[in-house]
Amino acid sequence: MQNKTLFYFYPQLNVHYDIYESMVIPYLGVTGGLIKNSFRSLSTENMFVDTILNYQNTNNKYNVFGGLRGNLSSKTSYNAKVSYSQLDNLHFFVLDYDTSHSQNNRFKVIYNNTSLLNVSGQLKYQLNEKLSLTGTGNYYLYKTKNLIRAYHKPDFDFTFSGIYNLKSKFIVRADLFVMGNQWALTPISKGSATLKPKLINGWGDINLETEYRYSKMLSFFARFNNIANQRYYRWEQFPTHRFKISYFFLYIYSKENTWSASTFLKLTSYLLVVNFLAPKVVAFTHSRIKKINLLLMCV
Repeated sequence: MQNKTLFYFYPQLNVHYDIYESMVIPYLGVTGGLIKNSFRSLSTENMFVDTILNYQNTNNKYNVFGGLRGNLSSKTSYNAKVSYSQLDNLHFFVLDYDTSHSQNNRFKVIYNNTSLLNVSGQLKYQLNEKLSLTGTGNYYLYKTKNLIRAYHKPDFDFTFSGIYNLKSKFIVRADLFVMGNQWALTPISKGSATLKPKLINGWGDINLETEYRYSKMLSFFARFNNIANQRYYRWEQFPTHRFKISYFFLYIYSKENTWSASTFLKLTSYLLVVNFLAPKVVAFTHSRIKKINLLLMCV
């Protein structure tokens, strides 16, 4: 059997018009392309995928879009967009309930021809380098050819991010993530080979990170994840961690800026003592070329 060479032709068209001084810019276009699905791309999206997968590329036949973008002021910009795509072999994640996987803790990938309607919007506020606020939302409507549901594809998501920079010394980052309902494929009863769709409720998550830049070479960080302390499911049977704190410092090594061994050991000892006073998980990595990174995490 000889391998066949396939040729794909995709449209590429982008049109926009500035109605008035970048305040209102309508645009429309049509694009397409071949999306390569590799283990790297799939495992980046879902870290619980099996190592043995069926790989197929997604053929985005066309993506028709239109919208409005512009600036509401010198500090505020917006973008509202509607797009419709026709995708062959779009990937979906479902747990592998094959009898050879007794724990059923790995996802396999299935593919189906799908049409996707996406309505999105973004609003951004930028005050010099001191303050940045960004809100982004998406609504998704999937129509699959053979699947009952678009498994593990949420019906909407929303992200709000803020960064406050105080004289490049103290930086505070805050993120709010909201994801809508999604569907999984699960047995109708324990041990059954018959599967049915299962609703996974939507969720919200709030994260906070603070950074103190002691110098150009040395920074201290503290991260607070899942501040609301909620247990939710992004992937079926894999609940997220509840409230988690991590703190660490970052030192960038260069020939012009080096620490003495005693200085480094003093700082390391200090952070180890701080970590000892809290629930602790300690991880230490040392790179002579690029950086020295001490990670102390409380879970």
